[in-house]
Amino acid sequence: MKAAYIKQYGNVDNLIIGDLPKPSISAYQVLIKVKAAGVNPVDFHIRNGMLKDSGTHELPLILGWDAAGIVSEVGQHVTDFKLGDEVYVYSPLTEQGAQAEYLAVNANIVAHKPASLNFIQSAAVPLAALTALQALTKHGELQKGQKVLIHNASGGDGSFAVQIAKNIGAYVIATGSQAKEEFVMGLGADEFIDYKQDDFEQHVSDMDLVFAAVGGNNIVERSLAVIKPNGRLITLLDEIDEIKAQSKNIHYARMIVEPSKIGLNTIADMLESNQLQVTIDSVFSLDDAKKAMIKSESARATGKIVIEVVAS
Repeated sequence: MKAAYIKQYGNVDNLIIGDLPKPSISAYQVLIKVKAAGVNPVDFHIRNGMLKDSGTHELPLILGWDAAGIVSEVGQHVTDFKLGDEVYVYSPLTEQGAQAEYLAVNANIVAHKPASLNFIQSAAVPLAALTALQALTKHGELQKGQKVLIHNASGGDGSFAVQIAKNIGAYVIATGSQAKEEFVMGLGADEFIDYKQDDFEQHVSDMDLVFAAVGGNNIVERSLAVIKPNGRLITLLDEIDEIKAQSKNIHYARMIVEPSKIGLNTIADMLESNQLQVTIDSVFSLDDAKKAMIKSESARATGKIVIEVVAS
């Protein structure tokens, strides 16, 4: 099968588009014929060696952990799916990725894709939307009427977070570049701060929750200054001194996104009821996976980047 993979860690030049063996499945797995695969920042972080010393992966390693496609094989103990079902999934980062013609994955984390979305739209959803949902609800415990600050609100995680927070009934303040203001406000944000022109800590205070899907520019540590006592700070990448957070009576967590069938079903319901919208920045063919990754690393995407693996 054709796949986008690496045989050694490093920059984008290490990405190979070539043939690898088609995966086999266990009794509790399904084989998905991948129609489209999402592109996320974690892809290039892993390619660069983020988990290199953990012993998590064997090389060659297929990248990309978002997929939408059609069930082509069903394990003997799987009862939730049948051949031909249209599904989407966030596959664990510890496994082989989805930027390939086929993906073998445990059936208990797969969900039927939203019926109103095509495969490209569906592939843009799982990791980013699960990240936002788990950050705001499980870790952030966001409640109606609370105030939340969402950094990089035009990215995949951030754009879903703005919408989910508004659906909860929170007051949303978003940061991003001035060029993304109209897009972010259109998602429902109540206020927007251009991080290139203004220091956010000069404009906000008494936040119940801050969600930082990105790091850099000391954003995470600076966010401590705007959170109220007993507030929460949730991050994905950058770590801070937990003792410093505790000294300010702030609950801090660097979260790891968990694959979740229940979460994907919840998200599908939100998409079907128009509580969420999916924004596609760009679509690349599998042969152009390297271009997709370069676009992702540029941090200039508005919404999600998707690889169309098999033409619909």
